[in-house]
Amino acid sequence: MTEYLFNKYWAKVDKEQPSRFHLFQYHSLDVVAVADVWLEQSQVMLKQLALQAKATTEEVRNLVLFYIALHDLGKLDARFQAFVEPVRTLLQGSELEVEKEPYNHGDYGYRHFAEEVGPSELMKSVAGHHGSCDVSINYLLPEADEALIAQDRCAREEWVNFCLHRFGFDKPPISNYRLDLLAGLCSVSDWIGSSITNFCTDPSLNIDAYYSDAKIRAYAALEEAGMLPKQGVHGFNDLFSGYQPRGIQSLISELPLEPSITIVESDPGSGKTEFALAYASELVFAGLADGIIFGLPTQATANGLFDRIGEAADKLFPGSDVTLAHGKSKYLIPDNNGFLHKSNKRSFLAAVSVATVDQILMGVLPVKHNFVRGFGVRKSVLILDEVHCYDEYMTGLVLQVLKGQHQIFGSVILLSATLPLSRRERFLEAYKGSDSSTHYPAVSWSNTAGKQLSLCTKSKPQSKKIASEIWLSENMLPTQEQYKLLAHWAEKGAMVCLICNTVADAQQVYKTLLPYSVNFELDLFHARYTVHDRREREAQVLATYGKKAPRVGRLLVATQVVEQSLDLDFDVMVSQLAPIEFLFQRMGRLWRHDRDLDKNLAKRTEIVKHPKFITLCPAVLPTSNLEHVFNATGYVYKDIKALFRTLKILQETQVFFFPDNYRSAIEYVHGSEILDNEPGQLKIIDERYQNESYASLCNARKISNQYAIPLNDTDPRAALLTREGEISKPTILIDDNGELLHGGSIDNPVDRDMSTVLLSCKWAQGKWNDEFNALVAKVNIDVAYSEIGADKIS
Repeated sequence: MTEYLFNKYWAKVDKEQPSRFHLFQYHSLDVVAVADVWLEQSQVMLKQLALQAKATTEEVRNLVLFYIALHDLGKLDARFQAFVEPVRTLLQGSELEVEKEPYNHGDYGYRHFAEEVGPSELMKSVAGHHGSCDVSINYLLPEADEALIAQDRCAREEWVNFCLHRFGFDKPPISNYRLDLLAGLCSVSDWIGSSITNFCTDPSLNIDAYYSDAKIRAYAALEEAGMLPKQGVHGFNDLFSGYQPRGIQSLISELPLEPSITIVESDPGSGKTEFALAYASELVFAGLADGIIFGLPTQATANGLFDRIGEAADKLFPGSDVTLAHGKSKYLIPDNNGFLHKSNKRSFLAAVSVATVDQILMGVLPVKHNFVRGFGVRKSVLILDEVHCYDEYMTGLVLQVLKGQHQIFGSVILLSATLPLSRRERFLEAYKGSDSSTHYPAVSWSNTAGKQLSLCTKSKPQSKKIASEIWLSENMLPTQEQYKLLAHWAEKGAMVCLICNTVADAQQVYKTLLPYSVNFELDLFHARYTVHDRREREAQVLATYGKKAPRVGRLLVATQVVEQSLDLDFDVMVSQLAPIEFLFQRMGRLWRHDRDLDKNLAKRTEIVKHPKFITLCPAVLPTSNLEHVFNATGYVYKDIKALFRTLKILQETQVFFFPDNYRSAIEYVHGSEILDNEPGQLKIIDERYQNESYASLCNARKISNQYAIPLNDTDPRAALLTREGEISKPTILIDDNGELLHGGSIDNPVDRDMSTVLLSCKWAQGKWNDEFNALVAKVNIDVAYSEIGADKIS
């Protein structure tokens, strides 16, 4: 057997028994074996890598495995070996000495390769497997004997040459192009490979025999971790047996099975989610994706989809877990000890995952292990719901995600009931596509080369009629008489919802309605709760206002959290003014189900004869000072032109017919030209808004492309990067006795999170705790919980 210098280096040490160690070459081969088995089992990844590299699958396999074998090259350095000095001296003797000092083997692994072989983007990808790779470090040699430094260099040279020979290269395949799946594949393979460590200390083992055994262990570990899901059935009829495709769902069979972007525009309740899951399953079955990831705008919508997707997901991938990824998802999974449930970034590796969109966007932001999120997303079909609701900054980040999907020949499906044509065009441009058609409902499709399809249903959808009224007031809150009318409807058995654009307004309305609610239940729901309270409220809202809830007179005061993806059904809805697409979304929760046709559903009250939607609007709309007339709503939505034009539509429309009115109303509101009958000031305001929007888009591109020292992905600040200018502080609430508001121990992170609420800087008070990375605030002393809108009032 050849005596290699790299035989004198360890890579893993048993923390429980430091005398047990694993030689460098064996750990490297363990990780390669995991990647090798994974690529054998997932022809999807192999094809995606080959397409991006413009190489054959065999060529790209050897290239990928070569670089993964070098992922720990930085461990062939005296500074790393000195971390466990007894093992170093056992392997290398005590004659040569080294000074102990801080050392990052990932950063130095890249720099060693760059200095001794040549710079390579692929080496950077694998060297950052612990979260990131800083290529700008000051490159220094160890404070060690010259002979030891020389030995390290020779060991690295030997390992590179060993890998070149093993993977069939005559010279190092130096490349400055990227393989976008490589970093994630390497990092996850390292996690799995470390789990199969068998602590081999014998350098004389036959390498081929060892590698064959490592592949057997790797397969078992990947299967146990849930990384090798078994495919079941696919297609609409098999996933949703007993249901016939309707409306846009009938168009699935007309879509090609290619890597692509698909945009589905159809009214709420028309089955867009089922469309997306069925078409995604066809793409998976065709070998174009390994899994499916849903991105939802809020935790409430993600939780709602997670609860109802299980049956179809189990048919598609029998026996596989559906994972949930958002800031508080760990409290909703009964058993979160499995590999895929241990962190949000691992959730994206599941066959089917449901996540909030901010978790997906962190894959293109300077966050540690962002490439693991990106890896999971890019090898899957990505489905993003409610894509109309993102501001310009978030849209910029979404476009970066789509760019990544396009580069790796991945697929994406976007869903919305109220998408402006200009926004649709920007999304299609990410795949070089375009669609100028104006029909509705519609499906727009483009493959990665820009080949375009535009589809519409052959039969006209059944029209839904909603009566529209306007209530005027100075502050866009109900008057005393209007409060009485709301209470009257609820007392007579109607399910009523009043939606405010800010938590402060929702809290004020709730308090004002309390004296009226003697004969009916009054509820409050928004996003500014502790985890404990939010979970209770969300479950209560779904149980009492959902499809199968009993129809008992009740009134819900809420914010925008109810307008998206939640299967709620109201008889009467009142809403503060918002851009027309958001009002249409809210209308989608009005008379959502045909309770006369479905005998299994509770019937509506007789007090309301037809769907009734009422918009709270400013009492006076001057031709000047437009920026202030909409109060806080103008701050929330910022697009004053859209608010102005929405009000015009409402003033001129007594009945909306859906889906007929969707396209024309949205295009009128978001048209780029200022009209002759509009105030001249509107042009100035709109130009400023457009400039600010473009700056936000540029900011998103800059942040996603810049090199920066990345935040830890569990740092609360990481999620804040997904929203522009949103500065919130986690605040742990305690009572007068210093106990957590909802009980438990403040030293227990689960208990602590249950009593934590995210507050804006103007509300956040208390003492900063470095250990918890949060404020600790006494209720009603540091923080007036009821005033910030988070109190559980009874």
